[in-house]
Amino acid sequence: MAHVLALGLVGVAVEAAAAGSWVADASLPVVRQRGRRYVSPKLAPRPTTPTAGHGITRVHWRYGYNRPGDPHRMARLCAAGRCVDATRARGWSDAFAGLPVTTPFRLVLRMPGTGRVTPVLRGGHVQLVVDFE
Repeated sequence: MAHVLALGLVGVAVEAAAAGSWVADASLPVVRQRGRRYVSPKLAPRPTTPTAGHGITRVHWRYGYNRPGDPHRMARLCAAGRCVDATRARGWSDAFAGLPVTTPFRLVLRMPGTGRVTPVLRGGHVQLVVDFE
């Protein structure tokens, strides 16, 4: 009986600590000019995604363009007045921990310098995974 009770308590502890996540995908804007800011569409949970939780714990991102040799760029992932460096095309951050589960995000890109981007960057995609508890 003690083992059954212990297993039952472990199940309750796991359920209490159980986390959820939501995923958002979007196309990135076409990048034609250096020195300009390019902002992704809003990255938010779909209306059908269960988002009952206490708050965000971690955010993971992955993005890129369909072009060999990803060019140097500056990128920031932003939400609710907070931004983190997302210059690496794959990464994660705890900086958004505690924000409401349904907080929308945006990826902000900028190619340093001036002049045209040759060839133009097209076919970009971003995926965001938001973990919450």
